[in-house]
This record gives sequence, C-alpha cells and structure tokens, in this order.
Amino acid sequence: MKWTYKVVTTDTLFQRTDDHDIAVSKEAVNSRKINIQLNMEKELNKIGSDGWEFVSFMGEFAIFKKLAD
Repeated sequence: MKWTYKVVTTDTLFQRTDDHDIAVSKEAVNSRKINIQLNMEKELNKIGSDGWEFVSFMGEFAIFKKLAD
C-alpha cells in the first residue's frame, strides 16, 4: 500500500477571524471556543471530502494521508 501525505498548518484548521488572545468574560471564552470548533470542523470536513484522513498533529502541523493513485 502506498500513501500520499498532506501537511497543513494548525493556523489553517484553527482560523480566527475577529478573535483576540484574551477573553474578558465567560461568555466571550465560550463564544471563542465555539467559533474555533466550528471553523475547525469546517476545514476538517473540507479536507476529508477530498479523501484525506487525519493522522496526527506534530507541533504546529496537522498530517493527513490518503491512498496514492
């Protein structure tokens, strides 16, 4: 079996649009987590729909694989 690999930065998966590093309330923290979760699911579903399977995180990178053609 031969594999093809794809490496994606975690910035691609954890996209933050109008996000700040410091949340000032519990509501802001929860909202931030939900936004990150939804963006990550969207990106993972997009990558998965192209046939890529998640393998592992290595530092700031996510590794995916699929069978080579």
